[in-house]
Amino acid sequence: MSCDNDLQDIEDLIVGDLAEAPRKTFKDHAVKKALKKKKEPTQKEEKEYEPNLIQNVPGTQKIFVKTFGCSHNISDSEFMMGQLADYGYEITENAQEADLVLVNSCTVKNPSQEAFVNLVEKNKGDRKPIVVAGCVPQGDKNIPQIEDVSVIGVTQIDRIVEVVEETLKGNRVRLIGKKELPSLDLPKIRKNKFIEIVPINTGCLGSCTYCKTRHARGKLGSYQPEAIVKRVKDVVEEGVKEIWITSEDTGAYGRDIGSNIAELLKNIVNSLPAEVMLRVGMTNPPYILEHLEAIAKVLNHPRVYAFLHIPVQAGNNTVLDKMNREYTVEEFETVCDYLIKHVPDITIATDIICGFPEETPEEFEDTLKLVRKYKFPILNISQFYSRPGTVAAKMQKVQSKDVKARSTAVTQLFESYTCYDHLNGTEQLIWIRDKEFNKKTGTMLVGHTKGYVKVLLPFEEELLGKAVKVKVTEAHKWHITGTIIDRNPNLEDEKVEKYFDESTDVSQNQSTSPSKLSENESTEEVVENKTVVEEEGGNVAVKKESNVANLFLILGALFLVLSFAGKVLFE
Repeated sequence: MSCDNDLQDIEDLIVGDLAEAPRKTFKDHAVKKALKKKKEPTQKEEKEYEPNLIQNVPGTQKIFVKTFGCSHNISDSEFMMGQLADYGYEITENAQEADLVLVNSCTVKNPSQEAFVNLVEKNKGDRKPIVVAGCVPQGDKNIPQIEDVSVIGVTQIDRIVEVVEETLKGNRVRLIGKKELPSLDLPKIRKNKFIEIVPINTGCLGSCTYCKTRHARGKLGSYQPEAIVKRVKDVVEEGVKEIWITSEDTGAYGRDIGSNIAELLKNIVNSLPAEVMLRVGMTNPPYILEHLEAIAKVLNHPRVYAFLHIPVQAGNNTVLDKMNREYTVEEFETVCDYLIKHVPDITIATDIICGFPEETPEEFEDTLKLVRKYKFPILNISQFYSRPGTVAAKMQKVQSKDVKARSTAVTQLFESYTCYDHLNGTEQLIWIRDKEFNKKTGTMLVGHTKGYVKVLLPFEEELLGKAVKVKVTEAHKWHITGTIIDRNPNLEDEKVEKYFDESTDVSQNQSTSPSKLSENESTEEVVENKTVVEEEGGNVAVKKESNVANLFLILGALFLVLSFAGKVLFE
């Protein structure tokens, strides 16, 4: 029996008993009577035969949760764990002792989906009840490996307790219908108690030819700004020291509800106390272009990391067009150039896809040129993976050996440069939020600078969640190290209260054409002519220095002069 998307009652969504997990009855666990002249059973042997009545009581079992993918998926898992724990279930980090396995999946790349499928198959082999969540089942519910397990959709995570309860009874549940966004007020168990990941919207406005996330997450759906700000205030009261806003594209936030990302960021920042920092999530170039000045203003705020993840994917316009990325390399460079100029020490992270279908060696060389130009401190490098059901899956593929060679070339280029040498000897304010262990140094504190550079310091438990000032002593490829010179730096800034009143109006008007700089500017003009960003009347104006345009102005003026001279001559 299959289920329709609009079914809402859990009873309607039970589609059969798990063949591999027959229900246990009291009779199955009955204590057998010992025969005469035989050794009496030991206490341990008796315990093995005791009826396990507690395990059959809902809300008493152990649940193992595994998450694949992005910070949005991590947040979804934290919400599901919070609800399960609130109901009474115990969240365990040991899959072997778990009574049920919950797997939150990612469909962005083949390796992550394959790892997810392998984990599901393993636990089916162990005869453990399984619940599958995330983008894989939501994007393709007909995957054979998940036909006989319970499934919960990305907008249904507020019903995880019901799904787990029915699955533990031996039923198979499929709850994947799309509905309104789950509440942000759900209970949560955070992976890091100091960091709250707040989803601000789900889905996106793009239709990239290689991506299945749109199939899973759907079209753009934004949370109301009041709900987001309330969530931020609530978790700060709980002791959270860092807010990460996340979505498939933060720059597109609010376009479906008459708001925008710049206004939202202003409202969030104004609600943060001095010791709490904000990290802005990934944004695609088309939408950030509309709010460049306002975003720069936010990133310069003392309580916001100067960090932005802007995926470019390729450094050639022909490849970007085949990807249907809806921006040009020149537009991406406009974003980078403006932020580098106006946000001191900003860290710009980006993504590269190597070996996209039909990409020529010359087109790939343009990607290398882009990386050489900006020397990105964080570069996510991926080989192209064909995703079933996407447009790109039908395109002519680049040979595997060439894809690997291009991935190696980008990796070698990335490893050839350093980005943090200029920080040596400087004093930096550091926000410490985590710890990590390695064999060489043991346990270390992990913090970040205002520019979101990773900092490693000797471990001191009491410094977790705190801010300190350090003097940088060494710069490495991935991080810096230093010596603490101030354990209680002053984080108060009297300018903060009126920060957004000084100049920029962050709620700029939205463009009617988000994927272009303006309606009357063609791609050819931007490619052929230098693009500069200037400030006019408090707004960002994108202008072109065009030699052709200047030539027409000169010819026009010359024509007027000659016409006037001819008229005078004939009179």
